[in-house]
Amino acid sequence: MSKARATLTQDRLLQQLYINGRWTETKRYAGVYSPWDARELGRYAIAEPTHVARAIEAAVAALSTCPPAYRRAAVLRQTADLVENRAEEFARCVCDEAGKPISAARTEVSRTIDTLRLSASAAQTTSASTVPMDATSAGTGLVAFEQLEPRGVVAAITPFNFPLNLVAHKIGPAVAAGCPVILKPSEKTPLSAGMLVAAFDEIGLEPGMLNLVTGEPTEVVRILIDDPRVPVITFTGSATVGWDIARQAVKKHTILELGSNTAMVVSASADIDRVVASAVAGAFGYSGQACISLQRIYVHESVSTELITKLVAAAQLLKGGDPADDQTTLGPLISETNAAKLAGWIRQAVDAGANVCAGGKVNGNVLDATVLANVPAGQPVLCEEVFAPLVCVNTYQDLDAAIDAANDSAFGINTAIFTSDISEALHYARRAQSGAVLVNVSPSFRADNMPYGGIKDSGHGREGVEYAVRELLQSKLVVLAS
Repeated sequence: MSKARATLTQDRLLQQLYINGRWTETKRYAGVYSPWDARELGRYAIAEPTHVARAIEAAVAALSTCPPAYRRAAVLRQTADLVENRAEEFARCVCDEAGKPISAARTEVSRTIDTLRLSASAAQTTSASTVPMDATSAGTGLVAFEQLEPRGVVAAITPFNFPLNLVAHKIGPAVAAGCPVILKPSEKTPLSAGMLVAAFDEIGLEPGMLNLVTGEPTEVVRILIDDPRVPVITFTGSATVGWDIARQAVKKHTILELGSNTAMVVSASADIDRVVASAVAGAFGYSGQACISLQRIYVHESVSTELITKLVAAAQLLKGGDPADDQTTLGPLISETNAAKLAGWIRQAVDAGANVCAGGKVNGNVLDATVLANVPAGQPVLCEEVFAPLVCVNTYQDLDAAIDAANDSAFGINTAIFTSDISEALHYARRAQSGAVLVNVSPSFRADNMPYGGIKDSGHGREGVEYAVRELLQSKLVVLAS
C-alpha cells in the first residue's frame, strides 16, 4: 500500500495521480465544485505528458507480470468488501461532486459493490471452447481448443453521471481479464474515482495494474490514443466525443457506450399505473442524467389522457433541491450551461406547438420535472439527448406507426413496450432498432450483469461484467495432432 491518495492543505483536499502503485504529486491542480452550491470540494492533479507516459510504461510492465486469476479475484472481492464497509463515505462523495440525490448515490454504491463482485466471479469462471475438428474430413485426428489472452493495456475514459459504478465497470472487468488499466475519469467527478482507486491500493492490487491519470481531457486521451502500447480504448460519454475517439484509434479495439434518447411505447392494453411508476423513475431519476433515461413516450390515443394526467400528478410531487437531503428526488443538472440549453430547447418546442403539462422552469441549474405533450418531429427535445428530467409524450393510433416513431432516432441502447398482448410485445421486439428491448419493464433499467450497449450512434461493443471481460480477451486457437 502506498501513501494516501491526497493531502490536506489549508482544509483543501488535493488528490494526486496514481502511477505504478504510488500516489504522485504534480505541479498543477484544478478545482472540483459542487453542482448544487458551487463550493469547492477539493482539487485534483493535472497530469503532464510525462506522467501519462509513465502510466503507460507501468501498465505495459504489469502486463508481463500479471497476477493469476485467483489473486485478481481475491483483490476484487476484498475491494468490494472495503467499499461496502465505507459505503456512506463513498455515497457522500458521489452526492457532493455529481449532485446526485443521496438516495440515488447510495444505490450507485450498492451497484458498484455488485459490479466488483461480479468481476471477481468472472475472473475465475470465464472459459474458452474446444472445436470439434472431426466435423469435417480435413480435421479428422486433430484436437483444437481456444486460449483466451488479455488484449493488453486498457485506456478507460469515464463520464460524470455515474462517477463510481461506471468506473467500476471499466476497472473490474479489466482486472478480471488480466488487462492493466489507465483510468481517465471525468474532470467534473474525479474524487469518486480516486476513492475507488485508493480502495484497490489499500487492498494491495499489484503496481501498474491500475493507474489514475487526471487532467486536460484532450491532451491525456490524445497520448493514450497515439501510443501503440495501448491497444484498447473503452469510453463512456457523448456520441460526438466517442466517435471522434474511434476515428483516431482506428487500429485499436474500441468499446463505445454513448448517448441515446430512449423511447417507450404504451399500448391500449397497458397497465397505466405501472407505466407511470416506470416513467417517473426512468425520466426523472437523477434528473434524467443517464444515457438510458426515458425521453420519449408514444402512447395509444385511447389511454393518453389517463397517462398524461397521472404522469403530471406524479411529476409535480417530486421534490427538487439539495441533493444531500434525504427527501430530495431532483437534484441539480451538472452545470448551468446544460440547464440554459434545456430552457432554450423547451421554448423552441413550445413555439413549435408543444404543450408544457408539467415543469418547464429552470432555477439556476435545477430543472423541474418536465412533461411535454404533442411535440412536433424534429424538435431537439425529441431527437437529441436531453440529459435532463424531461419527457415528451406523443400519441399514436397504429402500433407500426409508433414503432416507426420510436425507431426514428440516431440512437439505440434500450427501448420498451408496455402491453398485455404478447403478440404486440413480440412484434415490437422484432422491429425495434435497439441494443435491448424491455417488455413491461422501464427502458431505463440496467442490471450490472446484463449485456449492455447500443447500435447506431449509441456505440458498439457490450458492457455488463461477463460481456465486458469477453471484449477484453482475444482468442488464440491451438491445434494438435495426436
